[in-house]
Amino acid sequence: MNDDKYKDTLKQLKRARYELFLFYEIGNAMRTSLKLEHILYAILTCVTAKEGLGFDRAFLFLVNSEKTKLVGKMAIGPKSGQKPDKIWHQIKQEKKDLSALVESYEELSSELNKGLSSLVKKISIPLNEEAGIPALTALENMLHKVTLSTSAKKVNKEFLDTLQLSDFIALPLRGKNDVHGVLIADNPITKKSIDNDDVRILSLFANQAGLAIDNSKHYENTKKLTELDSLTLLYNHGKFQHLLTNEVKKSLRYKSNLSLLLIDIDFFKQFNDTHGHQAGDEVLRQISSILKTNARVSDMVARYGGEEFAIICVRTKQEDALKLAERIRKAVENHNFSLNNSKEGYRLTITIGISSMPSTITDKNNLIKQADQALYKGKAKGRNRIEIST
Repeated sequence: MNDDKYKDTLKQLKRARYELFLFYEIGNAMRTSLKLEHILYAILTCVTAKEGLGFDRAFLFLVNSEKTKLVGKMAIGPKSGQKPDKIWHQIKQEKKDLSALVESYEELSSELNKGLSSLVKKISIPLNEEAGIPALTALENMLHKVTLSTSAKKVNKEFLDTLQLSDFIALPLRGKNDVHGVLIADNPITKKSIDNDDVRILSLFANQAGLAIDNSKHYENTKKLTELDSLTLLYNHGKFQHLLTNEVKKSLRYKSNLSLLLIDIDFFKQFNDTHGHQAGDEVLRQISSILKTNARVSDMVARYGGEEFAIICVRTKQEDALKLAERIRKAVENHNFSLNNSKEGYRLTITIGISSMPSTITDKNNLIKQADQALYKGKAKGRNRIEIST
């Protein structure tokens, strides 16, 4: 073997060894969590860290649940014309290995609502061919390397201007069955060109990242199912207790308003005995739908048990909780409960008890007890009514 071939072979071996070590480190870093936000942060860190792939900036866009658009989720890198943010500074300057950088997520997560990341979160790209390179990357499941000379023809000008993009690479984040989103990386600070080695190694990483998102979504879906009541798909009793514990702590700490609604279906046992448990289950499903429809975005709706439901109303004064309760009571009273595809409908009512903080209530159990007492006071007064704890 002549010297040139020997040197070339040695260079290739060193490159292969480096890449094996790099992906070993990336694999370790990506296994630090199964939470989606943490995984996204890990992906961006691996792309931008010196100990990772070393790009100046990285952007993540995920396909929405309806598969109609790409939504900006997170970014790491300096925003044009501004001082580099805390995350970018730590990733670029501090001498930490990838796992240590990724584990800094809890410390730095609040920074992800600032700078470049806040800019990216405002971006939404339609998933159609006319939307340009980012959309095509997801639709075609194919990477695109874009240069300044071709970007204006292939990328929406507003998108380019917003992120100050020139030369960049866009890669699909492939899962086992779907493309979850698009990863974009560039080098506006170092001006380093994106060569074939960069494209190859970033492609391998994008595949790994896509599978990590797959695992995270599976974990999140499984976790969500364990928190939901299987019949109504509302939060189950265990999740309700966990949520209420947290909200009571916040209310006590910040002296903020918190209200709890306990809801009971009137004469439900009698209805079940007359029409059967399948009809009763259908009533529970329909009332659950009414509760979700009438509750506000911030409200947490749960099946408390049997024919009882609960709604945690954060930052809600007692008078506003009463308005919500009355809206729900009327909606149930006016609802036609048609069962088993029968044209005949049934009329049912509910009774609601309300307790609120701040007041003399100082813990979660007392908040539930006060709402429960108000509920049974309402039932004793004739049902189909709302009572407030005193």
